[in-house]
Order: sequence, then C-alpha cells, then structure tokens
Amino acid sequence: FALVVPFLLLLVFGIINYGVVFSQQLSLNNAVREGARRAVVADPTAPRTCNAIITSVQNQLAGLALDRTKVEVLVTTDGFTSSQPCSTTWSSTTFPDKGTNLPCRGSDNGGNTGSLVVQARYTSRYLVAFPPFPTTTQLTSKAVYRCEYDA
Repeated sequence: FALVVPFLLLLVFGIINYGVVFSQQLSLNNAVREGARRAVVADPTAPRTCNAIITSVQNQLAGLALDRTKVEVLVTTDGFTSSQPCSTTWSSTTFPDKGTNLPCRGSDNGGNTGSLVVQARYTSRYLVAFPPFPTTTQLTSKAVYRCEYDA
C-alpha cells in the first residue's frame, strides 16, 4: 500500500489537473470564436468595437477555476489594412486609445474582403501542484473570421 499510494495519488491528481486545464482551454476557444463572430457580423445590436470584442470574449468564459479578468485579448486584421485598428498589444481590460474603433472598417478592398483575427491567452495554474513539475501552463486560442461588412 505504501509503495502504490504515491503513484495512485499522482495519477488521480494529474487527471484532475488535466480536466481543469482542458475545461479552461475549451472555454477559451469558445469565447474567442464567439467574440470574433460577433465582431464581423453586420448587426447594429451586436458589439463591434474593439473594447466590445474584449467584453464579448470575457462574457463567454466559463471554465473551471478560470479568472476572466486575467484573460488577455489581441485583435488584428489579415488581408487588409484597417482604417481603425484595435491595437498591436495584448489587453485584459480595454484598448484605451482605440477602444471605440471598428476593426472591420476598410475590409472591403475592391471586392476582396479581409479577415479579423481575435486571439486570447491565459496563464492557468494547476489546482494541485507537484514540486518537480511546472505549476502553470500558457493557454492560447485564435479565431479568424472574414469581415461580413465594411463599417
């Protein structure tokens, strides 16, 4: 019993840690997809500003032991140069100088529409840490959606 219990506990708590991190990753993936989808759809009631994208991503987070205020978001464009970009830095609250910008503005470039790229990252802490193993892991997610309107 004394020889088997340490390995059994390591296995059980490893499964618990993996389950929590897996739940956080799924929540992060869903939140980024939802934030990007809401940003590219031409709906006047849906949030489309840079700050609204961060808010939308954070509102969708529901993972186990996930602190939504520590999730950092980066919003960029692909295939076009936006006349109102969000920022080139990660933010967990707002984009102070460009928060009211509409990132899809300028996406309709001669019939060729561009894409909005929303990325998120989060440093997850293991619930049960074992001294020789790392205590945190970096979770990332990325969603690329074609802008469906030119603001």
